Amino acid sequence: MLKKLFFILCSTISACVYADSGLYLGIGTGYATINANTTNGFSYIDGNSDKSDGNMLGNLFIGYDFSRYVGLQADYYYIASTQYSTGSDIPGIQGSFTINQQTIALGITGHLPFELFANSLSGLSLFAKLGMGYNMINIDGGTVANYDQSYIQSLSGYSGGLSPMLGGGVEYGIDNVGLRAEYERIGDITFSRDNQNLLNINNNLYMVSAFYHF
Repeated sequence: MLKKLFFILCSTISACVYADSGLYLGIGTGYATINANTTNGFSYIDGNSDKSDGNMLGNLFIGYDFSRYVGLQADYYYIASTQYSTGSDIPGIQGSFTINQQTIALGITGHLPFELFANSLSGLSLFAKLGMGYNMINIDGGTVANYDQSYIQSLSGYSGGLSPMLGGGVEYGIDNVGLRAEYERIGDITFSRDNQNLLNINNNLYMVSAFYHF
């Protein structure tokens, strides 16, 4: 009798834990900032060391929930070209530049269902993401210089690198369809040209997305 009760209890727990497990696919959009801060004693031609602006963001993702609480998610992010002005009046020096960024990321997701506190909110949950991203950054135009502008370095080119990612938000599920609103932070990415570290770039992502759970 005890063995039978134990089996029923284990089966019930397993059914509850894995009821929301499985594969899902999603798509999202939103707004992203690209913050480009000079490093190693360089500054922009206008004397500033920080530039920040933003543009539209697109996101594709695929994930797998091992249970209703823990999962794994892979993301692709595309941030549209973002333009910056450095106000240069030096002949032959370009006074503006654009940054285009793509990121591929892999992270662990954690979910906190609201039904743990109120059955009437059974479709609602909080979630968090922690992972790493590989960032591909292209800069068109732009220059940085040392303190007295005796040495000027072009920014134009490509650089890539890893950075940590942290995010979270709220999601709501109706049957197999889910909706999310979230914020993510991409940590510092070093942009280098000619073996010199010129910029530290980081991002703030504000997104809404929809996904289908198979």
